[in-house]
Amino acid sequence: MKLVVVWSILPNESFIPWGVDMKLNFSWLCVAVMAAGVAACVQVGTGMYRPDINDDVVNRVTNGQGELEVTTLLGPPYRRIRFDNLKSTAWDYRYRDTWGYWVDFSVMMGDDGQVVGKVSRRIDPPDRD
Repeated sequence: MKLVVVWSILPNESFIPWGVDMKLNFSWLCVAVMAAGVAACVQVGTGMYRPDINDDVVNRVTNGQGELEVTTLLGPPYRRIRFDNLKSTAWDYRYRDTWGYWVDFSVMMGDDGQVVGKVSRRIDPPDRD
């Protein structure tokens, strides 16, 4: 292994030598960058099923709220479906309600970017183990 001495300047302008193996540090840097990349991609509640959404959060969505308010409350939807005849787009979310059921929840966003309605539907019975 090769020893390289690196000098670091501190705020009081004193110098401190650091013994560094550049191959070892580069390997750790690569591992840290890859881990940070994976962590950035894996965020809680960004898939189809959202553990961060519950009935209390859903009930805070009201008619007239803007897209930014809805995104702040619920995050990005996992799916958007356009309804030309209604001149609106459904923003779909899926979460587990208070009783343990999976729920498909849709926020209807009008063409003006405001909430015009919301719909929810339970999609399975809870596990009764």
